[in-house]
Parts: sequence; structure tokens; C-alpha cells
Amino acid sequence: MILRRPDRPVPATNAISEEHESRCMIFTGKDTARALKDPHEISDLLKDEHNFVWFDLAEPTQDDLQLLQEEFSLHPTAVEDAALVHERPKIESYDTYWLVVLHASTLDDQKKLVLHEIAVFVGKNFVVTIRAHPVFALDEIERRWLSKNSIPHTSTGLLYVILDVVVDGYHPVATEYDERLVALENRVLGSERNRPQRVLREVLAFKRDLVSLRHAVSPVRDIVSPLVRGDLAPLDPALIAYFRDVYDHALRVTDQIDSIRDLLNSTLDIHLSSEAHRQGEVSKQLTTIATIFLPLSYLTGFFGQNFGWMVNHIDKLGSFLYLGIGSQVLALAILMIYFKRKGWF
Repeated sequence: MILRRPDRPVPATNAISEEHESRCMIFTGKDTARALKDPHEISDLLKDEHNFVWFDLAEPTQDDLQLLQEEFSLHPTAVEDAALVHERPKIESYDTYWLVVLHASTLDDQKKLVLHEIAVFVGKNFVVTIRAHPVFALDEIERRWLSKNSIPHTSTGLLYVILDVVVDGYHPVATEYDERLVALENRVLGSERNRPQRVLREVLAFKRDLVSLRHAVSPVRDIVSPLVRGDLAPLDPALIAYFRDVYDHALRVTDQIDSIRDLLNSTLDIHLSSEAHRQGEVSKQLTTIATIFLPLSYLTGFFGQNFGWMVNHIDKLGSFLYLGIGSQVLALAILMIYFKRKGWF
């Protein structure tokens, strides 16, 4: 399923401006970075293999995408693909570059899951990141890439840092859902037992979030695997161990999500069983009350018949207490003994 991205909330402006978070940085052979104010210089800078360009677009307009296609010589279908909302992350290989689509995750102020789509073009000496609304912050990516001397300032080095930051961001989200599951279990077995509809709605919303989160995390392994194996292009041997580490982290988060999902299903089963048991208890209580009144109603109806013999002979207080009240008390006592032996109360 492919959907168009919603219009960005900021006005249509140039790709690099103060109105939104887009930026372009140039790294020379000495790894010194400088900001580029005119993106039309990119194609000339890329001719020098010693230059490395990182071009970031936040909520791009069609003019921004057209500029991107012209300056980086990208295929029109690749640019169009990057402008779409994808259901699952992926990696695609073109002649001189890759297209990687990732879904980062964060929690908003209300602890609700927010997914951020990031499209990454990875070429020989350039990386282009396209961030859809809601925009994922790049501050941590910049900090790690500029602070890690062991990571080369190359396109694959920057791709690793992007993957590492995105996958690390899955951990606090999964941990939050783990803690939320414990709280939900306590409510199912405690104070929320008399609010079945509220618990059921929360469980179903919980499951939807887990499915969305797993759809973001699980494909990361399919993205990293061909890179480590060298299926797309030979990978820098110094980076293979780093990409394997990203794979392991993604696998660990996927297993954690699967465990939470299994426990959530168990919690839902417990809730449904508890609710069925509660309804059974209510039905048993109502049945017990109805059974008690059945012989009492029969006796009342029997002695309420207007036959002459009954009217003439049951005319004293002793007869009334012995036959009328006594028979009902006896029937009630017999029923109580029977219910006790059956263990109904």
C-alpha cells in the first residue's frame, strides 16, 4: 500500500533556508565540514571524488525533489519513490546509488507511538536524507558521526550511523511498552476487572501499536543483511562489524516486541476468561435465586387455592404457621443443603 505524504505544515520555501530544518554539508578530503548555501553547486562539487556531500531535506516540496534529481543525477522513479509514504522499510539498488527507506520511532508527550519516515540515497560520495512529516531530528546522527573517529566520513559510514541511531531509538519505545504491559496486567487482575470494555479497547490499541512498531523494526534486518553479505556492493571491511552490530540490535528489539505481543495475547486471554468467569458467577447467582423462589412460589400457589376443605380446615394460626410457613422453610432448608453439597456457594 502506497500513499502520498501529507502536505508539510511549513510554507513552500527553498531547499536550504531558515524556515525549516533542511541543510547541506560538504566534507573535503581533510574531513573539514562547511555548510553549503547554494544547492546548485552540488553537481560541480561531486565531480571531485575527495568531496563528500550530505544533503538533508526536511518535508521537501516538488521543487526540492526536482533539484535533488538534477544535482545528484537520480532516476525519476527513485525520486518519486522517495516522495511516497511506504508501508514497510526497504532497500533498493540503482546503478550508482542505493535507496534506503527507514521508519524511526519516538513517543510523544502523551506516550503515543510516532513513526518518522526517512528516505536515504547513498552514493559513492554523497548521502541524501529526506525526512517526511513528522520530522525526525538529526542532532544525534550528527553528533555521533562527527564524534566517532573510527567511523569514516564516507557514504556507508554515514548510513551506518543513521541505522545505528534509528535502531537505538527502538529500545526506549519497546521498553516503554514493556512497562505499559506490566501496568495493564495489574489492572486486568485488579481494579479494572469491573471495566471490561475499557480494558479491551486499551488492549486492542496496544496491539495496533505493536504491529506498527514491528513493521518498522523487522525490515531493518532485510536492509542490513545484503550490505553485510556484499550483495549490493563490496562493503568497507572496517564497517562490516558495525553493520553486524546494527543487525543484532534490530534482532534483539524484534524479539522483545514479539515477547511483548505474546504476553499481551496472554493478558487478553486472561481478561476474556476472567470476564467469562465473572459472567458465569452472576448467572449462577441469578439461577440460585430463581431456584429458591421456585418451590416457594409453588407452595404459595398451592395453599392459595380456594377449595372448601382447605378453607374450612386451615383456619387457625397454628395450621398457618405449620403448613404455610413451615413447608416453605423446610423447602428452603432442603435447597440450601443441596446447594452446599454441590459447592454452589
